Amino acid sequence: MAHVELDRLQACLNFALDTLRKELDNSQLPPLSQLSSVEHPLDDPTTYLPSTGLFEARRLSLACLGELKNLIQSPLDKCMDERFTAYGVSCTDTLIKTGIIDYLSDVPNPSQGVPTAELASKFELDSQKLVPILRCCAANGWVRETRDSSFALNRCARTFVEGNAGRRLNLSWPGLMTMIEGIPYWVAESDWKFSHSPEQTAFQIGFKTSLGAFSWILEHPDVLVPAADHLQVFGDMSTPSVVADYPWEQLETPVIVDCGGGMGGLVTAILDAHPSFRAIVQDMENVVALTSSIMEERRPRDIENGVLKVEAHDFFQPQPRIGNEYSFILRHIIHDWPDKEAATILGHIARALGPKSKILIVDMVAVPNIDATATTSVESFLTDGDAKRRDNSISSHFGSASKYVNGCSVHMLATLNGCERSLREWEILVRGCGLRITNVYPLRAHASIIECALDTRASL
Repeated sequence: MAHVELDRLQACLNFALDTLRKELDNSQLPPLSQLSSVEHPLDDPTTYLPSTGLFEARRLSLACLGELKNLIQSPLDKCMDERFTAYGVSCTDTLIKTGIIDYLSDVPNPSQGVPTAELASKFELDSQKLVPILRCCAANGWVRETRDSSFALNRCARTFVEGNAGRRLNLSWPGLMTMIEGIPYWVAESDWKFSHSPEQTAFQIGFKTSLGAFSWILEHPDVLVPAADHLQVFGDMSTPSVVADYPWEQLETPVIVDCGGGMGGLVTAILDAHPSFRAIVQDMENVVALTSSIMEERRPRDIENGVLKVEAHDFFQPQPRIGNEYSFILRHIIHDWPDKEAATILGHIARALGPKSKILIVDMVAVPNIDATATTSVESFLTDGDAKRRDNSISSHFGSASKYVNGCSVHMLATLNGCERSLREWEILVRGCGLRITNVYPLRAHASIIECALDTRASL
């Protein structure tokens, strides 16, 4: 009896794991282990950039595992897994907010595990409540139950320790779950079900406000800092790849303008790698005051010499930096907004461009979930040119490995009526602003760089 799909997935997974093992060795990285109490370099994409082969092998491995699970898991079990996902989030949040994560990371022998009774006594909690919560975290791979009712952190959970990236990426604001639960009502029953306004979304329903998401955050200081932290880490996850994977030496303009550049982390990383450029960080007035003080402390010479400037600018207003001297970065900006607002932002910059200027849009490119194989993108990285092509049985969107992109797209939709766009949708948006896509650079991250320039052909 032929088990065609199962055999193909098994072959694809074996190939991906063999490649992963080889790439780990070639990169002189330690073996991956959940039993290790030490973070692995691959655990933090904000500080370590894997080889292209390693990045692709890991992505293909995850896609195979997800598709294998889809193939063999019963639909009812899959349904319950999905429904219980929210409890997994609440359980990790509980470990963070009680301080248990930090405590487990600081014990003298972190791999031995700590009895639940000790945790309950330390934090004045009920051990009968902690055991199910910790076991839920164990099922999701964050902790290990070393013996009955004793738990130790897995390596990956160290991202939640105070000061680490996963802790800062946390999005658990009061009202967020209500927003998520309200999406079916918003889409199917509300008066806004046909609205594309960023002020008529599931966010307004869940948070009981008439304000847009960004305006609401500015009025809530308790949310502002964690939201800013989240956005910074979200951006930092692609910074090493943006710096390494785009051909900056081909850029013909001497000045890079980072629109909505926040704390300036991206342009400072670019300047470190390519000191021939000058850079400008633009953001709203309430942001640039903090950015200026950070830059004056960290890069005083660049500020003094005019290599780096920080200036207030609202990208919904005309762009003041005009001409061939400037190219512009928009990182994780356009996906926030519906087409109308996105076109306004891009249109203002398009009208400021010179013939040599570029707009570099750093955002995800959503791949339609059609049943095409991913061999074209994967094989070019993972096999020699003469190697026989494999039928990987993995969709062009990498199946389950695309959950991040598609989950982010729904989050943008519910929050601001934005979304992650496919390449066709990017082309339509860009063309409507008098621009054309000159290249798309895949990154060793979830995002890509969509390089745009003035569409001079339109005026011929």
